[in-house]
Amino acid sequence: MRRQNLFLAVTFYKWRLRMPTNFSYFGSTSGSGSPRRKSSSRTNSSNASKQGIAPGYKSICDNFTRRIASYRTLCGQTTGPARHSRPSPATLNSFSKWIEKGAVVFKVSPAQVKKWSKTTQTVKSPTSAKNALAKCFGRSVIKAVTSDKSGSFLVACASTANGRPFHFPR
Repeated sequence: MRRQNLFLAVTFYKWRLRMPTNFSYFGSTSGSGSPRRKSSSRTNSSNASKQGIAPGYKSICDNFTRRIASYRTLCGQTTGPARHSRPSPATLNSFSKWIEKGAVVFKVSPAQVKKWSKTTQTVKSPTSAKNALAKCFGRSVIKAVTSDKSGSFLVACASTANGRPFHFPR
């Protein structure tokens, strides 16, 4: 089931990238019913229609985009050289389960954890990073933390209390 959901998400994402932004099946002037390009004099105020996303599907597309980015972050841990030890396959599998539940995976450096938690000590272990981030942002948001191949941390964050996706401050 997971593989099928990922396949659908990737297929939708690729389709969205190929979709022209000024394409319409309605209002053909040739009378043959063939699709035509919209005139450039029309302007749409919504950003979703400028990207070629059908009305009402923007939130779904954003959800797919967030999941694909999170899966790419996990996939990046399995390829290329590693300065530190990689996360285990079991850890990556547990992170993929968090993604299926709606969590977003972020890559966070120890310096960022130190800055957000307002502590003077550097954070070295995933457990201390999880405790520091959970103290700062809440245990309901920070779901899992592990170290990645570059010495940073991978953090699985659930949605906020009002249902919006969590984003770390800049």
